[in-house]
Amino acid sequence: MTFAQPRRVDIPSSARSPRLAILRPDKDFLRLLIKADRTKERSYSQSCRDWPEVKSHLAILLAPADQQGDEGGGEQPERIWGLGIVRPARETDRDRKVIVTRTRGLQGLVPASGLWCGGGERDAELYESLPESGPVTVGADTVFANLRQISPDIEAEVQRLMPLLDDAEGWSEEELRWRDERDALLLFAKIAGLAAPNDFSELRLWDRTAARAAFIGGLVGTEVQPMLDDIRGLAATRFSGIGETVVRAFASRRGNRSFDFEATSITQQRVVDGGEGSLDAYYYHVDTQTLVMLRYVRPGPNVLFSPDARHSLDEFHSRVHRLSRRGRRSADDYSLLDDPLFLRIHEPVPFTAALHRTSSGAIYPYEQVAAAISAAAELGLPGPSVGALTRHLAPTHFAQLVRDGWFGATGVPFEAALDWVEATIDTAGVALLVVDFSLRQRGNGSGI
Repeated sequence: MTFAQPRRVDIPSSARSPRLAILRPDKDFLRLLIKADRTKERSYSQSCRDWPEVKSHLAILLAPADQQGDEGGGEQPERIWGLGIVRPARETDRDRKVIVTRTRGLQGLVPASGLWCGGGERDAELYESLPESGPVTVGADTVFANLRQISPDIEAEVQRLMPLLDDAEGWSEEELRWRDERDALLLFAKIAGLAAPNDFSELRLWDRTAARAAFIGGLVGTEVQPMLDDIRGLAATRFSGIGETVVRAFASRRGNRSFDFEATSITQQRVVDGGEGSLDAYYYHVDTQTLVMLRYVRPGPNVLFSPDARHSLDEFHSRVHRLSRRGRRSADDYSLLDDPLFLRIHEPVPFTAALHRTSSGAIYPYEQVAAAISAAAELGLPGPSVGALTRHLAPTHFAQLVRDGWFGATGVPFEAALDWVEATIDTAGVALLVVDFSLRQRGNGSGI
């Protein structure tokens, strides 16, 4: 598979420089970066709590003195080890977690003093203003201009990383929904049998201008024509007059049909017209009539749910047809097969078209969240925090467990699934439905 080369990003001198951060990771972290797959996320804690925003920064990684490789005595000049992308994550009582991705070491260790020079001379005032570890908030334009001029190797790496930064002044509601829809599509594609969703070529060919209200509108998939007496296209037929409906089909080009699924995105007209809306994403496996639903929730600054989000969930549950539940041995017995609804909580990361991966974060069974909401209400609290929830899954593990049949409600007629989708459109505004037509044996769970 071939990929397009990074495009040249010409930045006029008058343009705002990208957000910069200086990191001084310890030698153990650098050892991880050197040995590991550099496309994998790595995180570490540092004493830095003053990040002004949660957007990604271009990271300048400085090497510790004992990692610079110089021989002889005397104090050695500080060097640049490499570049990458960094974004702030959760705070602890003592420090701040940051996540570093796309790191690339330079061919040689380049003196860092060039970052704080002006007219060939060391600018002591600029040097003093730079953080020990964290975002560059003073003199960022000068530091960025100096960075690009230090060496051809650094200039090449800057050009490679620039498209991965979200340089917009703010993330629009549309872009946040695009992010959620892309995330759900990647998760469900993995469930449907796509071995490597990160290499999903249709996502790499995504066209922003064609996307409009739906992320999948910008994909080079096969447009679906509704068929008589067939599930394919049925969602598009049912919801065609409700707003903007886009349908794409994706199937393996090999003879073994390792994956075969259809994605339908439905955006209510009020959301198309600029109203607020959030996403519910559905996965439906036709052969076993298995339904799984992800509600995408943006955590507030202090609690998991805003009052509006809780009201929307309550309204949604009052609308859906409850699925039949299995008998429980006791009141405390809980099975993830009872309810297809899970909550997807993102880390606060932007929509960036160049990153073809699921977002970091966790997936929670809804019943656990509902119990936490009730417990918080009894204590007079505005709502539960994310820290109050303990039973959660990483997205990749969640996808594997759904594929093996452990998660989801089985025996759900497709029309009943569409009733849930309709309730989503009326309450949340946007729904993504992925229907999996692959015929496969499910693993150790409900599909046996």
